[in-house]
Amino acid sequence: MPMTVITLSKVSNSLKGDLSKWMQEIATGVYIGNFNSKVREKLWERIQDAVRSGEATISYPMRNEIGYTFNTLNTRREIYDSDGIPLICFPLETDPEGDNEGIKEGFSNASKYYKARKFANNHSGEKKECYAFLDLETDGLNEQCNSIIEIGAVKVTQDSGILEYHSLLEYEGELPNEITGLTGITTDLLKREGRKVEIVLKEVLDFLEGAIIVGYNIAFDLRFLNAILQKNGLENLHNSSMDIMRIIKKEKPFQKNYKLETSLQSYGIQKEQLHRALEDARLTYELAIKVNGFCQHLP
Repeated sequence: MPMTVITLSKVSNSLKGDLSKWMQEIATGVYIGNFNSKVREKLWERIQDAVRSGEATISYPMRNEIGYTFNTLNTRREIYDSDGIPLICFPLETDPEGDNEGIKEGFSNASKYYKARKFANNHSGEKKECYAFLDLETDGLNEQCNSIIEIGAVKVTQDSGILEYHSLLEYEGELPNEITGLTGITTDLLKREGRKVEIVLKEVLDFLEGAIIVGYNIAFDLRFLNAILQKNGLENLHNSSMDIMRIIKKEKPFQKNYKLETSLQSYGIQKEQLHRALEDARLTYELAIKVNGFCQHLP
């Protein structure tokens, strides 16, 4: 069985005791042990639940270029995947008392342009691709009996840079209270600003034409979109698609859960998921930039 090494710092004695049942403490806070992947995953979940403000790292064998991989919790080191090789990234230190007026949060215009070109270039030949980050808001979970109430998308192309699309859809009846509570979208808002389905669908098809559709649990959005296309006598989408959530599950197998807000925090994006279509599509695009394995999964 493969060797696993875990380090702990500033954690409770009860957590250390739990690790001691499976591993040997060979130095203060340094634990080694041999066990299968299921035990390793359960131990890391226990650490994630109990580490609080402490720090933890884990390393174990992996079939990659260097023969191992690792993960961290609450450390100032970030993991960066460089063509299958996990590297450690040290954040740039700034002087909190110094003159930082010229430093602004977020991506520079040059960085945004570079990232747009990066996403829009296919690695094989001269063929150019574009990517549309799609999100829908619906009034339920069943595409056969529930409706789309909002569509948002962010398209990244080499020629045009970043383009956005957003629309509310007309809605019959009263929107469920739980949907209004989750999204902030009200029945009155849909009556005022909701647009005819056939017009929105035409615009969405034009916007998505030729794009690889990317989303977070994108299968949900595609099921709803294809269902409404069928109800209006139109063909299903034939675009290629990519699911960021599936990539993250492979890249971060010990993440506590795979809700969008959890993944955002896991990749250092301190923004709230608003459950609005365009805003969540923007978050998915920002998350994709952070996901090391995204470019490796390009079709």
